[in-house]
Amino acid sequence: MQTAAKHHRIHWQQLVIALAGFVATLMLMVIQVSANKGQQQKFEAKEAYVMDAKTGQVLYQKNGNTKRPIASLSKLMTLYLTKKAIDNHQISWDQKVPVDSELRKMSKSYEVGGFRIKRTKQYTVRDLYKAALIASSNSSAIALGNLVGGGSNATFVKMMNQQAKKWHLQATFVSSSGLDNTDLSKYHYQVPHTTAKAQNMVSAKAISTVAAHVLEEFPTITKWSKQPSMKVGSQVLINSNRLLPGSAFYHKSTHVDGLKTGFTENAGLCITVTYWHDGRHLIATIIDSNTLYTSMNKLINAVNGKYQPTKVALADRTFTINGHRIKATPEEQTAVIWQKVGTESAHVVNYTQTQSKLPVEKGATIGNAIVRLKDNASSAVIPMKADQSLQLPKQRAKNKHQHQVSLIQEILGFVGGILAVIFRFFGAFVKFMTP
Repeated sequence: MQTAAKHHRIHWQQLVIALAGFVATLMLMVIQVSANKGQQQKFEAKEAYVMDAKTGQVLYQKNGNTKRPIASLSKLMTLYLTKKAIDNHQISWDQKVPVDSELRKMSKSYEVGGFRIKRTKQYTVRDLYKAALIASSNSSAIALGNLVGGGSNATFVKMMNQQAKKWHLQATFVSSSGLDNTDLSKYHYQVPHTTAKAQNMVSAKAISTVAAHVLEEFPTITKWSKQPSMKVGSQVLINSNRLLPGSAFYHKSTHVDGLKTGFTENAGLCITVTYWHDGRHLIATIIDSNTLYTSMNKLINAVNGKYQPTKVALADRTFTINGHRIKATPEEQTAVIWQKVGTESAHVVNYTQTQSKLPVEKGATIGNAIVRLKDNASSAVIPMKADQSLQLPKQRAKNKHQHQVSLIQEILGFVGGILAVIFRFFGAFVKFMTP
């Protein structure tokens, strides 16, 4: 009996140990799955795109080339063209901006307003630029577009599309503010020959690229875009970017300093942010997300944890333009290429020429250095700048002058020949008439 009881106890002990082992294994599996989920940092968005602001290298993309409504992210193109006009001395920061009665009416709307434009007050380019950037004021953006477009909204929208085409972007604009025609038509700001429900259709890659050009044209814009609030006159502009310091979704690890939010029913919640990581300015865009700020934080942390920057030395190159050799120097002597953490992939550098005709001004981009990893199609592009100016050859100008002189000589010779014939005929006539 004792032997049987002892054997029975041993059996149950083995069973308990086996069961405990099974439970422990199951717990480890659950922990591992949870850890993997945490590492994956899942986020929710229909389109997303992350790129290096300086080189354009893509670090992440989801449906990045799909054109879709982007709401007020569209204002980034308006802000770019406005700053470009300032730099070209076409307008100035302190210039007063005309605002018509329809735009003043729009500014007071609960749905599409945001910054009240008063009839009794004048606003400068700087005032409306801040209002469009920080408070996403639709009327301010349209007023700026009217000014840059020479008083014509349609002309400015055409400029937006021309700029997008120049940059080879997947983008079609019908609005300088991002509002749909269903809203714009109420204020008589629908561009002629567009449909009643037309709206801006832009890809995540395209608007991220526009943001990169904004940073290039106006590097200090982040001094404004990172402010949670700002005053223009007596009005306080509230920044809707909730990823900034002091806001509900701020994470000190993300280092966000801009740039633009957007929302319409068709576009959903959208945001393009600029942020710093390992000394580089990056741009991240999310379009149509129900968990916008949470998803953006997850996206940034996922990209930051996955990639590390690697420096690649660049060299000067000599290009040939119209038979003339010209030296090109990289804009940065050392390029930065992002690669996955823990990998040591070899890189490839190709130098391509983009300028094929004279004249060339010193400092102009005449080519690119393209750096990519051998095991990754993603690449970094660094402009190659001309070391000197190169004009049309003087010999051509001289030949042109000689051609003009030769032509004049031919004309004078022809006229002289006619006069000589006339004189000879007149002399013969006189001799004939003389007795």
